Amino acid sequence: MEPKGYELLKIETKIDGLEKELSVLFDDFRLIANKDVQDEKLRYDKLEKMSFCCLQLLEMYREYTRKLKK
Repeated sequence: MEPKGYELLKIETKIDGLEKELSVLFDDFRLIANKDVQDEKLRYDKLEKMSFCCLQLLEMYREYTRKLKK
């Protein structure tokens, strides 16, 4: 079993990566929305990617707080 500090560091790294990914996805979506694109499928796909990333981020935060409490 890995030391507690190392486990937390791995989770923090995943959280940082997901936060960056979400930021990029949001910027990309905002650019599409600002261009007044008529393609609803494209917007839906981008929103779906953002939602998936948010769920992963939430899962990582929960795991982090659970391990932090131990």
